[in-house]
Formats: sequence, C-alpha cells, structure tokens
Amino acid sequence: MNALGVLVRPRSTLGAIAAAPRLSGLSSLVTSLLLPALFVAYWLVEAWLVDAGASMLGRSGHRRTFLAVSGFVFVPWIAYALLTLVEAAAQHSGGSGSGVAAGLAWLTLPVLCWFLALTVLAIRAVYDVPALNALALALLPYATIAAAVLLVTAGLTAVHGS
Repeated sequence: MNALGVLVRPRSTLGAIAAAPRLSGLSSLVTSLLLPALFVAYWLVEAWLVDAGASMLGRSGHRRTFLAVSGFVFVPWIAYALLTLVEAAAQHSGGSGSGVAAGLAWLTLPVLCWFLALTVLAIRAVYDVPALNALALALLPYATIAAAVLLVTAGLTAVHGS
C-alpha cells in the first residue's frame, strides 16, 4: 500500500508513485476517506492550541466556545479545498487546462486569506484579544505543523543519512 510505503520508505515509494501516478485504487480511496477525519482532528487540535496560546495572555478556558464559533469559519476552507481539487483536475487534463489551473491557483489565495481573517475574527470574538495577538494565535497551528515537519525531517535525516 502506498500510504504505508510513504511512512516506511518515503524516498523509493514517492519515486515509484511519481514514475507511475495513479488517481484511482485502494490507497487513493483510503486517503480520501481519511480526509474528513484529518479535517476534524485539525479543528480539534487548532482549538486546543489556540486555547493554550490564549492562556499565555490570561484568556484561556473558552475552548468549547471557540469550537462552536470556529466551525463556521471552516466554510471558506472547504471552498479552498474544492477549488484546489478543480485546479488539480485542470492541471491533469493538460492543454488549455493549464491556463485555467493557473487562474484557479490565484483564486485560491484570496479564499485562504479570507479563512485566516475569519479565524482571527473568531479568536477576537471568543477570547477578546487585540488583532495582532489574534493573528498570532491563528497562525499557531501552522507554526506547530511546520515545527513538527522540521523535527520529523531532521530525525529522518539523522536516521537514514542524506
């Protein structure tokens, strides 16, 4: 299975997938079915991280309220995901689809920015913090993901060499 291969032998598995990409099959189905679970996991972890960050500002304890408010914020993120799927389909079709894909890529950026702006507004509404603090709290999940990827990459490099 490709998903397991990516975890165990990432370099050779990703090379094999790149050499013969398949858009169907069991691994794609499993990955697609896991996406809603990953979406919910991100939402819960985001609430936990934002509440933890708000505790440094003396404003913690509103995680459930933030979950209720931030659920509505994810509508633009879903629109972003749908636009990204259409962009991928346009790139896959080739030909004139590449121009459409480029246009869609530029269209996804404002949608993603709108999601971030709504997240900042949700944090301000729940935790009553200044705008820059709310922006920092909204970016906290992304900083955590980036740090985790950096640590995993450094660890894998140390174990497997360069």
